[in-house]
Amino acid sequence: MRKLSVCALLALLCAINPCAINPCAINPCAINLSAVLPGYTKLGPIGIPTTNFGQIDRYRVNSEILKDSVTVDIWTPSDYNLNDGTYPVVYAFDGQNLFDPEFSFAGVAWELDSISDLLLRRGAICSPIIVGINNRGGRNLRPNDYFPEKALDYIAPEDSANTYIFETCRAGFHGDENAAFVAQELKPLVDRLYRTGTDRVNTVAMGSSMGALAALYLMCEYPDVFGAAACMSTHWIGSLKLGPGYSMTDDPVCARAVLHYFRCHLPDASTHHLHLDMGDLGWDASCVGYERQARAIAAGLGYSEDRGNCQAVWFENSGHNEWFWQQNVSKPLTFLLSARPAGAESVVNGRNSSSDSYYTLNELKISAKNVGNLPTGIYIHNGSKVLIKGNR
Repeated sequence: MRKLSVCALLALLCAINPCAINPCAINPCAINLSAVLPGYTKLGPIGIPTTNFGQIDRYRVNSEILKDSVTVDIWTPSDYNLNDGTYPVVYAFDGQNLFDPEFSFAGVAWELDSISDLLLRRGAICSPIIVGINNRGGRNLRPNDYFPEKALDYIAPEDSANTYIFETCRAGFHGDENAAFVAQELKPLVDRLYRTGTDRVNTVAMGSSMGALAALYLMCEYPDVFGAAACMSTHWIGSLKLGPGYSMTDDPVCARAVLHYFRCHLPDASTHHLHLDMGDLGWDASCVGYERQARAIAAGLGYSEDRGNCQAVWFENSGHNEWFWQQNVSKPLTFLLSARPAGAESVVNGRNSSSDSYYTLNELKISAKNVGNLPTGIYIHNGSKVLIKGNR
């Protein structure tokens, strides 16, 4: 039996009238931001993920909140050392699946370094830093960390025997601690070690499946820290009860609680952005109905494509694994890191450019001597957009 916390009392009030109270605005369960940075060890260069573009630094971060250490891969783009500007940051769950297939538990990586570099060359995105947060143990601790813990407050006592979530997370629920680790320990550390845009406008959470739940939970629990969430193939069912042929067993009690939590906690649509997507194969097909409900909830709270704060995509012939997410990840990256406008007004040869200063689309200054080393892409020069045909 869970203790009746202050959050639980608020949840009961919200259950009576979901619109009467916004627990996110009060957030009495949030741990105060700590001024003490966590300890860490930088790993490598042997035994860390390799990339085709940019650079990865791997760390073991010692979390006081989790009482454990977490492996974190931090990718910086090719232009990071060519300027002294700041970068938006994407915090992505299941970090071992993001860059190098040799480290992915599925044997396929999202190839975020190559995809981000390609989008940057096309002028489609601002150049980001990507923080890959490795999960703590695959299917053993992953659901315990990624399930949105406060959703349990929306499961009525009489329904607790009719859901598989307590079986899925029989080792305990750590969703609040996981979110607190990212917001209160990891982000301040990344801000200290790298040139980041520290405000929520420049801070994005991203994940797939249960990692998508964790990303959305992070934005809901820390709306002043995270300004956007990218949720790919969100596992709205919540629990992980496998059926015949590796199928996913429905869990309407848990799914209803998860959706109820997000209805009461999605942050202000005037200050946040949301990407949702879903395929139609495998486990994705099991969540299509819940995805429609989630989109309706978001729309009712002011998230819509017309307002420019929401992108909702249906992927045909797409399923629930790393290969599909590799194919689809450019959509959320382009939406949440969009380098608007994308057109160029002139063309410059990087080898013969003038000595004046150039800037990336997210206003990173580039010294003239480094212009020729830039990847092909769109930049700002004398107040105009120019396409630099670089050497790469």
